[in-house]
Amino acid sequence: MSEAVMLPQSSAVQLVPTQLKAFSNVDVQVKYRDTSGVNAGTKQITVSKLNFDLTQGFNEQILTGSVRFKAGSDTFIDRNGLIYRNVDSATGSGTQSGTIQYGTGIIDVDSWTPSVDNNLMLQSLTTTTDMPPIQHVSFRTPTIPIRPGSLTVVAAAMAGGQLTLTADNAGVIETAQAHGLVNYDTGFVDIYFYTKTEITSGNRPSIEAQEWYLPELEYTDAGKTYINVPYWIDPTSVRYNAVAYTYIPLDSEILGLSATRLPPDGRVPIFRVGDIGVIASSKLQTLPSHVGGQTYDLNDQRISWCELEDSHGTKVPYDMYVVDYDYGKVTLSGDFALNALVAPISAAYRYQDIGLINDVQINGQVTFTKPVTHNYSKDDSIVGSVVVLGDMFSRYTSKFVQGTWNNVWSDEPSGTPITPNYNDALYPVQITNKGAIQERWAIVFTDTTNFRIIGEVSGQIGTSNVNADCAPINPITSAPYFTIKKEGWGTGWVSGNFLRFNTVAAMYPLWCIRTVKQSEPTTLSDNFQIMYRGDIDRDV
Repeated sequence: MSEAVMLPQSSAVQLVPTQLKAFSNVDVQVKYRDTSGVNAGTKQITVSKLNFDLTQGFNEQILTGSVRFKAGSDTFIDRNGLIYRNVDSATGSGTQSGTIQYGTGIIDVDSWTPSVDNNLMLQSLTTTTDMPPIQHVSFRTPTIPIRPGSLTVVAAAMAGGQLTLTADNAGVIETAQAHGLVNYDTGFVDIYFYTKTEITSGNRPSIEAQEWYLPELEYTDAGKTYINVPYWIDPTSVRYNAVAYTYIPLDSEILGLSATRLPPDGRVPIFRVGDIGVIASSKLQTLPSHVGGQTYDLNDQRISWCELEDSHGTKVPYDMYVVDYDYGKVTLSGDFALNALVAPISAAYRYQDIGLINDVQINGQVTFTKPVTHNYSKDDSIVGSVVVLGDMFSRYTSKFVQGTWNNVWSDEPSGTPITPNYNDALYPVQITNKGAIQERWAIVFTDTTNFRIIGEVSGQIGTSNVNADCAPINPITSAPYFTIKKEGWGTGWVSGNFLRFNTVAAMYPLWCIRTVKQSEPTTLSDNFQIMYRGDIDRDV
């Protein structure tokens, strides 16, 4: 750029061309003559920022990534609201040198190469009038689940500059201009762009003059009136980056069961909204003595489980003490003696609260629908999920008779029907929760009165006859597997006839699978317990 300084002269006019450099300190020289001789003066100008409008005279929006201009020896481009100069085509790296407002076309350049010419040349620019700005964006990532804390969203503001948003471990995005949530399991991202602005008498007219203004958008907070002013975003500038998990399929041979019913990542959530959870605290209290017949108060009441053990961890036989769970008391039997036990005796007990889960956060926070009734400390308390088993009771099913025992465990009779039968309408097979197991039974007659008792898994467990009640004992519980009343047998039984029925135990089938990552061992032994919690009918 050339500049001429024209000053009125009494004798003559002289034009002096001088090149001005706007990218560094510039010495402006002005030559003039009023009398014989030449006088010169110097003025130093310092420039800290270059500001210019690419769309001066036009109301058009600039498309992201379309700006390219040259100033001096530097080439500038835009990236999501920022201006970079001298970008390496091989690596894509450049020097951040300013900002751009895509809505107005104004560019601020605060870094350039000094001591070069100041010629400005626009090389590329694309504008549009059909793409309005946005203040809300929703999208879903193509791969899930996302690693917590790995999502980053970048957007260019219409007012200039770039927003770099990062979600925390809970999936929350919260800044002065951006407010959103991320579901790491589904990959859904929802972000609103606005600034919380207090409405005052001074700014109310300008706010109400905006096209987006509605009286319903105003709200009150701490006695003041606010409105969320949209923070407009270029829709073409939104970018995101996230890290997703990819899992190797589980090997059914190593796992020990078919993996087709398991989640693809092998992880099963243990807490869900609407499920039942339990808070439990386990404590160990040393008894001051071990006197027979003495009652000892525990530090807590309304406990759910209690066991006594000696100093070596050996369990005290259950028949040597009584526990009052409601009042938290332990009473030793009158003939209590240590024998092989080693003093002191300690009470290992647990109290807990059970309730419906109302909310589950990714940071591990679990909310219940009701308050807890005990004090829980973080050192000795855990939160666990509950597998609801429903009403469990033993019963028998699939009763029928057949003429010939063919060693086939079917739940339906085969062959020609026979006339002998067992009258379970008047004399049903008696089943107890304590003694029954999950089994198929066959009562096979060896003659007209005697028979064998055979289980599909248990094998032959005994013999009996029609003249006595048949009640084979379960050696684990010391209770009968079942009881068949002698009065129920009809007549006409011959060798080979048999009675078939199934018993269903009052137990819920659970598979416990534990996976331990490869690492150095931290303990020489390990164990776990499964607790069955049951409710019974009782007088309150």
